[in-house]
Amino acid sequence: MGMKCRYWFFDLDGTLARTGEDIVVAWKGALTALGRDLTNFDKVFRIGPTLEKVVHELYDDATPELVADLMMKFKPLYDESGFPNTVPYPGVPELLAAIKASGGKAYIVTNKRHNATQLIAKKFGWDRTLDGIWSYDTFEEKYKKPDLLAKLLADLGIDPKDAVMVGDTKGDVDAGKANGMATIGVTYGYGTADEVSSADHVFTSAGEIAKNLVK
Repeated sequence: MGMKCRYWFFDLDGTLARTGEDIVVAWKGALTALGRDLTNFDKVFRIGPTLEKVVHELYDDATPELVADLMMKFKPLYDESGFPNTVPYPGVPELLAAIKASGGKAYIVTNKRHNATQLIAKKFGWDRTLDGIWSYDTFEEKYKKPDLLAKLLADLGIDPKDAVMVGDTKGDVDAGKANGMATIGVTYGYGTADEVSSADHVFTSAGEIAKNLVK
């Protein structure tokens, strides 16, 4: 299909793993503990953006203090849950294995917090098979995804033309394009087909990616 990349950068939530159920349980627990109304939660909440961004979308009166309080409540509820409902999407383990077998390298680049990302990666053994795992807060300076990708490409000495960004949201696709990378949109996650329609390739399963693009 006209693309062969050695370096694969993956979003986590909605791309490599279905994480939503555990995230929602922790969110609702944290908000309830703070006495917050959950009436509009299911209507407004979505997986993908940072916790800070979602708080401001949920509540007009959101303040830095509310964000900080919520983070304090949310972190242990989520990080210590064991992620009982979180599972890799079908075909993801095989896709990662195929990339490695082909001589490629695979990385996670996510808006998810570093600690939770590491714990999930460890649960599935990805900490042993992936070549790098980075979150928006991995470094002392917090990076938005386009800037985090730019830093990683520079630090690792990777030519963007030899790299691809894979994700389920417009933000993922835009981040890859902003850095001159090839882009793959997936429609099985938390985004929509319209969101990822501008990607160079769009797939409905991880297995399709492996079949068509990993040689």
